[in-house]
Amino acid sequence: MSTMINTFHSSFNPPPVPPRQGHRGQPALPSNTPLVKFLLVLLLLLMIQMFGGFLYLFHSINTLQDRLNDKEISTLKQLQQCAEKNLDSEDLQYCSKIVENYKTVIKKVSQTEGRVALLIETGSFTIPQARMILGPSKPEVRDQSNTLLWDLSHSVMEKISLSTSGVLTIRYPGYYLIQSQVTFSKAHEKAPLKQTIWTKNSKLLESFCSLPRNSAIPDLCTTSQTGVFRLEKGQTLFLNVTDRRFVHLDSTTFGLFRLQD
Repeated sequence: MSTMINTFHSSFNPPPVPPRQGHRGQPALPSNTPLVKFLLVLLLLLMIQMFGGFLYLFHSINTLQDRLNDKEISTLKQLQQCAEKNLDSEDLQYCSKIVENYKTVIKKVSQTEGRVALLIETGSFTIPQARMILGPSKPEVRDQSNTLLWDLSHSVMEKISLSTSGVLTIRYPGYYLIQSQVTFSKAHEKAPLKQTIWTKNSKLLESFCSLPRNSAIPDLCTTSQTGVFRLEKGQTLFLNVTDRRFVHLDSTTFGLFRLQD
């Protein structure tokens, strides 16, 4: 009778697993070194400082705005008090000073708005100007005002409006150089020959010339005038003559030019 030996069970420990290729057996580096901790703390401090700076700046802007508003309200109250109460000589001098300061500010704002309006419009570098050429008389026009009518197709206009009745309208305020020349070909029987530049109900310029009445020899006389005037937005201009039937067509012009501030 034979005996079988079990070779699958043994009291000896199994052999060690051979090392893998490329494994050197070095310990892993620790993840939280003192340098990393120091950088994290520094980054946290920088974030806290930045956040605090934004809070301080926001608070300072609000404080400054509140002070400006309080100052404006205080000044308006002072103006209201100046308007309501009876002023002695000392209060009158103080109120006059406040009013003068406000006038200066309003004037500067008005000038600035005028410049901005010129810049934001198409063709912002074009200066308001007009050079008007007299148009031929039209039979259908029965206006007896003797205001000269201009030929829009041959005239030059920049940022100035013209109506069918010969009235020019200023679109931008400022100082304007105005000039006109009117030539007459015949004397009037009862009135002197003259030209007058009008704005609303006031007279800007006026000039005269003379021709002999009932003369058989044709003759001409010319009136010229030039001046500088402050014109406001919406102000109108027109040129009136003694009798436009006697005006020489080719020798009559009217122009204006806005001067630079």
